[in-house]
Amino acid sequence: MLSRLLFSITAICSVMLAGGCQTTRHATYAELNDKITNGETVSVRELREAFQRDVALPENMQRLDELEQQAMQLVEDEPLKLGSIGSAILDTYQASITGHYVMTRFYEHVDAPEAAAGHLDWLERIRADMEHSGDGTRESPYPVMTSVDAQMYVIYRGMSPVGAIYQTSDEHPFTLLIQARPEEGPIENLNFDLTSVYQAMRMDFAASADADDEFSPFSVIGYLAKRGDPAAQAAIGAFLASQNRYKDAVDWLKAASRTGNLVASSVLARLYWERASNAESDEARKEALDEVLENYLHAIALGSTDAMYALAVLYLNGQYGEENRSSGVTLLTQAAAANHAEAALFLAHLYYTGDVVDKDLNKARDYYVQACQLDDAFAMRSYARFLLDRSADQPPDPRIIKWLEALTKEKDAEAMLLLGNFHARGVGTNQSFSRAVHWYKEAVKAAPNDASIVNEIAWTLTVSNFADLKRTRYARTIMDSLMESNVDARARPEYLDTWAAAYAANGDFNRAIELQQQALAVAEKMQFDSVLDILREHLDAFKDGQTITESAP
Repeated sequence: MLSRLLFSITAICSVMLAGGCQTTRHATYAELNDKITNGETVSVRELREAFQRDVALPENMQRLDELEQQAMQLVEDEPLKLGSIGSAILDTYQASITGHYVMTRFYEHVDAPEAAAGHLDWLERIRADMEHSGDGTRESPYPVMTSVDAQMYVIYRGMSPVGAIYQTSDEHPFTLLIQARPEEGPIENLNFDLTSVYQAMRMDFAASADADDEFSPFSVIGYLAKRGDPAAQAAIGAFLASQNRYKDAVDWLKAASRTGNLVASSVLARLYWERASNAESDEARKEALDEVLENYLHAIALGSTDAMYALAVLYLNGQYGEENRSSGVTLLTQAAAANHAEAALFLAHLYYTGDVVDKDLNKARDYYVQACQLDDAFAMRSYARFLLDRSADQPPDPRIIKWLEALTKEKDAEAMLLLGNFHARGVGTNQSFSRAVHWYKEAVKAAPNDASIVNEIAWTLTVSNFADLKRTRYARTIMDSLMESNVDARARPEYLDTWAAAYAANGDFNRAIELQQQALAVAEKMQFDSVLDILREHLDAFKDGQTITESAP
């Protein structure tokens, strides 16, 4: 996962140093700036692209970075000093988020709302341009001029930057991932395209390096890391971890973590967990687990619900002793309260089964619904099975039908299977065997090689106590296809049992007996003692010329 996070690079995208074709002349940045001075409107994109085309980009970027770094240090505590710095930033680059943000802060502090309004207008224009150009995902990052601008964008949106790491890909050679904490809710991951930084350093490198030297994103990250940039330190640490150079990785990650970089703390926690899992002595394991705890607690202090969830899982699995398992429930509850879907789903499971907590089906239902409302697909499927569980005796919830139907648009075979079950039994919808069969067949089409899906559908259509739901020939056909092509499936007694039942339902009891004897032999070899009795009952039924019928689905 760490290597995928960063450095799986097979080719570096070239960056154009001049825009347009020979027949098109673009306005220079100076010309666009003159238009702004004369009261004309210039688009943010035009300004950004003209600034990037300027042959003096390396010098301009260096000055801009230095000024914005100063502004970042002063923005919270010394607003009176922001006026001169903000003006200098905007003299260098008129579309700087940082420049307009600190000028807004300055004018608000000196009670000059009209002057502040002009900078607020610029901020909204820049934000609109960024959000038109990207959506903040890894595939479509927001364009920004500098890393400070990325942080100021997060702050301007009312969030706090709590972690950062540089990344690279073929499509976007140099990007910055910022983990941003909103006032409410879980931390958000926002990606920013730093083409300007990459291009400026590439130009500077080309002017000074030997011909044999090679420029790459590694060059930029290494340079920034040596300057103490926590996002670069986290990037190097994560890369070294992916190369199994753990000692060096830890050194870089600890350097980044000391500045409050959530990314670094999270990666450190995973590294130490790996070390604990492979420890050769109890003492080494305890030391590693202590480091895991420290780094997850650091991440939790920064607002990471993912860290809450990860540490909760370790507590619940008894990694910190049976006496501390309940601490996992506390952490899950806190994470779920902050809308962490996996935490809500885990709590639903605990209250459903009565593990660690007292069994409470009402609480289980509430947590399932919460996770579903957070658009967690696994939660929707889990909630569906909860509602279908006869022993849970739950009232219907019509919302589950809509949630599952939404999943089917993504060719989710299990959602199709579950829709078939709901229609077959008339839970939360009108009972319809034809609709049930439709969804079962759609599920098999979507996942013909998924043994679990095919087996469950074949079993239902073979043994269901709803006579009008049975489709025994179809069930035998899909089991034949599965079992003849899937060696692993033929080694599973439950699949052999379904296959045998399908042949019995079609009147071929000799084949059914033969397959059921194989199922028994496999179960005995694998010591699946819990299923031996039911397999023998089915075998006896086939020998007596009887088929299997039960409540299904």
